[in-house]
Amino acid sequence: MQEKKIIAMLGGGQLGLMFTEKAQMMGEKVLILDPDPDCPAGKIADKFINADYSNIEALKIIIDNCDVCTTEFENIPYKTLEILEKKIKVFPNSGALRISQNRTLEKEFLNELNIPIAEYYEINSADQLELLKNINNWPYILKTSTFGYDGKGQTIVNNFNELKESFSEQNTNDFVLEEKVSLKKEVSQVAACYNDEIVFLPISENIHINNILHKSLVPASISQNSIKIIKDITEKISKNLSYKGILCIEFFIDKNDKILVNEIAPRTHNSGHYSIEGCNVSQFEHQVKILTNQKPIHSTLISSSVMLNLLGDLWSKGIPDFSEANKKNIFLHLYNKNEAKNGRKMGHITIMDNTLTASNNKAEELFKKFN
Repeated sequence: MQEKKIIAMLGGGQLGLMFTEKAQMMGEKVLILDPDPDCPAGKIADKFINADYSNIEALKIIIDNCDVCTTEFENIPYKTLEILEKKIKVFPNSGALRISQNRTLEKEFLNELNIPIAEYYEINSADQLELLKNINNWPYILKTSTFGYDGKGQTIVNNFNELKESFSEQNTNDFVLEEKVSLKKEVSQVAACYNDEIVFLPISENIHINNILHKSLVPASISQNSIKIIKDITEKISKNLSYKGILCIEFFIDKNDKILVNEIAPRTHNSGHYSIEGCNVSQFEHQVKILTNQKPIHSTLISSSVMLNLLGDLWSKGIPDFSEANKKNIFLHLYNKNEAKNGRKMGHITIMDNTLTASNNKAEELFKKFN
């Protein structure tokens, strides 16, 4: 029987696209499974299956053609991974995906490891809701336990009446009510988890607008002690998930410099896109190396970098003029999506310079011109 050499990727959005581009540059073949017939990665994949992630026939094709499978994002049904794991290698594993796609399970997991997180309450019924009538420290954020990303499924509530109203408006009864942290910074750590070694990429400082990542600044302006704490927590999470693959941990740093885990993302991450040009080894190259069982190479920062997201809002008056992005040390990535929508990630730009201040100033100048 011919040796299988195709990497399967469940998900064909921009993360799948950038992974496929890098894998093909490294001589690998990629199979994409995605229910969207026009998904970006499907347009360049060596093999594209347009089907649901739970489609048994599609999974049989993956098993017959691929040695290894990975996921683009955490909302792939974990039972799909359980099916594939019986026949081929799957990274990340189904257990890690199951925990990270459910906020309640994720917080229980972090609590068991004594990892600091924001105060929270589980809500899965109207009776449980009533028990929270007398809590203090408002405001809180009401979050659906599943299918939350880019601020979706989140509502700030300032008192119990607002909480009750928001709860009644939802189509689910499964929530976490999370303390609204007095934020100093939000940062994220991307880690490449090989068999016996974890490679940490430089930590990024993240600025959000309307709960969607606006830009990432690297290196993050945090203390060496904070860097050590963040790396130690990331390693602890990785080991307890028996994790192999790219892992991103999002962190809050509060006004008292306390470090709290916000979310676990079992995949390449928007805040790690700077690494394509900003590091000697990007998050996507690490992903390919892990899946093809290559030896790790440490990622070092080549230059101070700012990654700026390009959302569909910029296309409201037509295709933006990106001519200003054709200058030295400015790198434009467009995701080849068919339709621009407000809040939809259509691309990103990475700006590199000798100092972070210079990179950030150029990024803001560019953003103003695009608007």
